[in-house]
Amino acid sequence: MPSWVVCPRCHFSQTPSERCRRCGEILPSAAEPPAGAPPQPQAPPGPPPKSTKARGIALAAVAAALLLLLWLLRPGRSPEAAGPPPTPLPTAAALDLSGRWQSQYSKVLASAPPRPVLKEISIESGPDGGILAASVVFTDPGRGGAGAAYRTAPDGPRRLAEAAAALAASPRGAALALDFLKLPGWVPARERLWKALEETGRTAAERHYLLVESLESDYLIQAGINQSGFLSFAYFSPAYAPARGLDVLSRVIHPEPGASLKGFRNIVWDLSGAANFLTLELPVTISGPEGGEPDRVTLRR
Repeated sequence: MPSWVVCPRCHFSQTPSERCRRCGEILPSAAEPPAGAPPQPQAPPGPPPKSTKARGIALAAVAAALLLLLWLLRPGRSPEAAGPPPTPLPTAAALDLSGRWQSQYSKVLASAPPRPVLKEISIESGPDGGILAASVVFTDPGRGGAGAAYRTAPDGPRRLAEAAAALAASPRGAALALDFLKLPGWVPARERLWKALEETGRTAAERHYLLVESLESDYLIQAGINQSGFLSFAYFSPAYAPARGLDVLSRVIHPEPGASLKGFRNIVWDLSGAANFLTLELPVTISGPEGGEPDRVTLRR
């Protein structure tokens, strides 16, 4: 049997081979004793050669240098005295702009004699600032006044079909369920009949808009129903009522597509403006319905 060989580097006892089976160190050759000769006692392994010691010291030095380099390159800690980063200013996209923006103010009309009047303005918007509804009410105590408003609804086709069917069944005057009409207190509350002033298309498939007017001799009320869900109306007391049987609504309400608080023009009676997103205020300019110089007012939620 071959004698055992001890690796001079890792002191692993093993059968003779060219390299240590444990650490790969080159092993000294081991001669087999002659046949029948008594086994020679093997001297205990001596200390490793000086070259092995030097190699170990060098490896230890390299490892220490790597540890020192890693320690120097470690991420630095933020100074505890430094505060949190400054909060960025809010932007329109980061704000929830839904709500009702409104204001009211009084003024004196240059008439003989001068008389005070009241104007109320409101705009309703969605989370992204899109305008969902707008309203202007002008009140002239003792003379009534005028007003106009619009809003959007998801069921425009149903409303249009029901109103058209009712008018077709009673063309001289039909009772319509116009629940979107919000009239001020100086407009009498009464049962009203309506007639069609304008109706697009001869068939239900072609119809996309309906303009109606109330059948009464004093107060003038017009309403528009659009298939897209745009619902609008305007009303006038006898002192402010224009001629009957003509489209007044289109001259009063004319918002641009996609109107939003970022900027809008003439949504109701030349009501124009743009939101200040830092102060969450809505400065607007309004002309009408009483005429005269434009008024400037700030709407707030």
